[in-house]
Amino acid sequence: MRHLTEEDLVSLEPHHVGIVVSDLGRSKAFYAALGFEAVLETGDADKSIVFMRLDGFQVELFWYRETPPRGERTARMLGFRHLALRTDDIDAELARLRDAGVLGEDAAIRDLAGGWRLLFFDDPDGVEIEVMQEAQTRPTG
Repeated sequence: MRHLTEEDLVSLEPHHVGIVVSDLGRSKAFYAALGFEAVLETGDADKSIVFMRLDGFQVELFWYRETPPRGERTARMLGFRHLALRTDDIDAELARLRDAGVLGEDAAIRDLAGGWRLLFFDDPDGVEIEVMQEAQTRPTG
């Protein structure tokens, strides 16, 4: 692959990530609890699709009438690893997600060197979600 110059670059921005789910209603409720809003629902005889938006980013939830079982997932497998969402106050987000029933009492924030703080949990079908707070956004007080 050759090095791209300024003239080669195309204006791209993130739009959505597609996730296959086993129970569309359960997944819609889960992502709604994270702050996503359903903006488009469509489908055909084989599948249903829901786009859910949070600010300018969307998840596209796919439900198929026939979905093969998921194989074993490991942290080092190739492909999509996790969906990361940024917050300015991870402690408040942890409390909000516990109150919404998304997280159990055992959920814990990881404090990393440099002031980064991370919270990991899975969606209903095992997709890893990361909530992150960058060091410079840590609330004072």
